[in-house]
Amino acid sequence: MRSFRSTLTVFALTSLVGAAACGSSEQAPADTAAAAAADSSAMAVSPEVRIVSPMDGDSVTLPFTLRLEAQGVEVVAASGTREEGKGHHHLIINGDVPSDTLPLPPAPVVIHMGDGSSERVIDSLPKGPHRIIAVFADGAHVPWTTVKRDTLQIVVK
Repeated sequence: MRSFRSTLTVFALTSLVGAAACGSSEQAPADTAAAAAADSSAMAVSPEVRIVSPMDGDSVTLPFTLRLEAQGVEVVAASGTREEGKGHHHLIINGDVPSDTLPLPPAPVVIHMGDGSSERVIDSLPKGPHRIIAVFADGAHVPWTTVKRDTLQIVVK
């Protein structure tokens, strides 16, 4: 009985060691490929800003809070300088985006969110339809042309 158990134990251990050795070498390329794919998909994130609230086409009453999200860039307070991948939000209300090579102009058309915030209480629009464009700009308020913008149409009741 002892010799049968010893043989069985040796067989089981040999099988486990063999399976572990084969399994890890056979799975390594797949694991490496999966990790590489995950890394490349994370790097493939297109930089963009989105207005997440209110939704496009919503009717709102004043005051309302406009919320933004950024993807692929870091939202920071305005520093006065250009730092790759960093910047802050701007809202252009009922206007067009001016030159992408110059700093955005001051209010009332552009709301600078230079404190690094991602939401703004809007409390002074007249009743009726309005277009709001979210623009991401560097620390000197020059728009990043590589960051996709978002546009929202709302109606103030």
